[in-house]
Amino acid sequence: MEQVLAFPAKWWNEAVTVWLVVAVVIYVVVAVPGLYFIMKYRFKPGEREIGDHEKHGHWGLEALWTIVPTIIVLVLATYSFAIFKKQRTAPPDAMTIKVTGFMWGWQAEYLDEKGNTIKTVVTTFNPTGYEVPDDQKIVVPAGKPVKALLTSLDVIHSFYVMPARITEDMVPGRITHLWFQINKPGEYWIFCREFCGTGHSHMFTKLKVVPPEQFTLWLKGETNLANKSNQIKGNL
Repeated sequence: MEQVLAFPAKWWNEAVTVWLVVAVVIYVVVAVPGLYFIMKYRFKPGEREIGDHEKHGHWGLEALWTIVPTIIVLVLATYSFAIFKKQRTAPPDAMTIKVTGFMWGWQAEYLDEKGNTIKTVVTTFNPTGYEVPDDQKIVVPAGKPVKALLTSLDVIHSFYVMPARITEDMVPGRITHLWFQINKPGEYWIFCREFCGTGHSHMFTKLKVVPPEQFTLWLKGETNLANKSNQIKGNL
């Protein structure tokens, strides 16, 4: 079975496919007969120049092209709302981080069950390149849902988790939220998607996704994660 890289990206991809298929089918159903009638009933000198005036509609066709589109709209609206609700509601077992945006960096605070900060990571502004020091990367465990509480210190930013295809505005004085889950360990981009000043194009960081046991060690302050992880695997 193919492993899903990230949520809610999986649902967005499915929704785009559904909407695209429906849109193409509707386009074909409307455009093909339209082109046919344009050609068939185009103006021809000496032929049906006045047109038919004794016909005034067809109740069956009127009902058909009213009921069918209504059903399609209701189905798409229900389906889309279900997708929206899933991407807005974090799973109950999600871990929580608080991310604060500022011109032009990020601060990620890892919270315990009581909301106390147990670790903080700050990504500073890098105006000359796109490298992120390892100790400034936001680390999360693979396969674990993460709920991010978002705010800003200055202007409006937007927290965009690229592999999860999700973004949310960070507003000064307010707490917004999103959640995501990355299943494959690796490093992924995080960008600001709201223009926030001259340094906006360099407001980024890296999301470092590691196996859960490595994340536990990192959260405790262990630095040599690779060796510690190998020790854990060797003891299993």
